[in-house]
Amino acid sequence: MFDSNIIKTIIIAVIIIIASALTGEMLKYLLNTIFKRLFAYTKTTLDDKILSVVRSKVVTLSVIAGFFIGIKVIRQSLSVEDILYQNVLDYLSIALYIILAIVLTRLISRVIETMFEWYMDEVSAKTQSNITATVAPLTKKIIDILLFLIAGMIVLDHFGINIGSLLVSLGVGSLAVALAAQETVANMIAGFVILIDQPFRVGDRIKLPSGEEGDVYKIGLRSTRILNFDNNLVVIPNSELVKNRLVNYSFPGNDIRVLVEVRVAYGTDIEKARSILLKLAENHSDILKAPEPSVFFMDFGESGIQLRLSARTSHFDKKFDIETALREHVYQAFNASQIEIPLPQRVISSQNKNEA
Repeated sequence: MFDSNIIKTIIIAVIIIIASALTGEMLKYLLNTIFKRLFAYTKTTLDDKILSVVRSKVVTLSVIAGFFIGIKVIRQSLSVEDILYQNVLDYLSIALYIILAIVLTRLISRVIETMFEWYMDEVSAKTQSNITATVAPLTKKIIDILLFLIAGMIVLDHFGINIGSLLVSLGVGSLAVALAAQETVANMIAGFVILIDQPFRVGDRIKLPSGEEGDVYKIGLRSTRILNFDNNLVVIPNSELVKNRLVNYSFPGNDIRVLVEVRVAYGTDIEKARSILLKLAENHSDILKAPEPSVFFMDFGESGIQLRLSARTSHFDKKFDIETALREHVYQAFNASQIEIPLPQRVISSQNKNEA
C-alpha cells in the first residue's frame, strides 16, 4: 500500500496534469481568437496556416509537460528504498520522452510542409502551373523520413546509446543496398530530376516513346503512373522517362492543333474544296478564331490531291471529338457539292506468253 505522502503527491501530480490540460485549452483558445485576429491583418496566409498547425498540438504538448512535472513531483517524494516506484517512473519518463519526440517531430514536419506548400502555391499562381500537385507528395515523404531519422538519433543519444557505430553500420548497409538495388536508386534519382526539371506535371497529357498517350496521374518516388484513354494506369519507371523523348501536349499551353486530311480527285476545284473546309472549321464552336483555320495543298497522291485542314482548339481533350466531327461534316459537304473523294486505283496489264 502507498503511504499517505505518496498518495498526496500522486493527487498533486494528477492536479498538475489536469491544470496543464486546461492551460493547453486556454492557449488554444487564445491562438484561435487573439492571434488569429492579429494574423488576419497580414497580407500573407502563411502565418494563418502555421497557426492552425501549432494550435492542433498545443493541448497535447501541454499534457505531456504536465506529465513530466507530475513525475518529477512524485519522484521527489520517494525515498531511496522505493526502487520499484522509481523504476516505474523511469519507464514512464522514457515513454513520455519518446512520445514527446514523435509529437515534436510531427509538428516540425507539418510546419515545414505547410511552408513548402504555401511557397509552391505562390509559384504555381505566378507561373500558372500545377507544381504543388507534382512536387508536394514526394517532398513530404522525404521531409518525414529525414526528420524521423534525426529524431530517432536524438532519442537514442539521450538514452546513452552510441550512435557512432550505428551510423557506420548504416553507411555500410546503405552501400550494400545501393549496389543491390541499382535500378531502384536510378529510378529514385530520375524521380528527383523529373521534379526539378518539370518535363511534365500531374494532369499533363503526354505521348510516350511507345506511342501511347495519357494523362499524368501520379509522379512517385520510383515510377510515374499514366492514365490512358482506356482508364487504365500505365506504370513506367522514372529512369525510362528521363532517358527517352516525350511529347507534352499541355505545355506551354493547353491549346492544340486540329488536323483533318482529305483526298479529292484530280480535276476538283481546289478553291471550292478549300472554301468548304474553312467554312466547316469556322462554324465549329470549339475551333479558335485566332489563329485562323487554314487549308494546305499537301501532295499529289496516286489517286488524288491531298488537302489538309489545320486549326486550333483551346484544350487537348477536345481534339479527338473535333477531328471526328469535322471528318463527318466534310464527307457530307463533299457529297452535297459533288466533290469526289477518290479510292486508290491500280492499273494491271497482263500479257499472254503465247502472243509473246
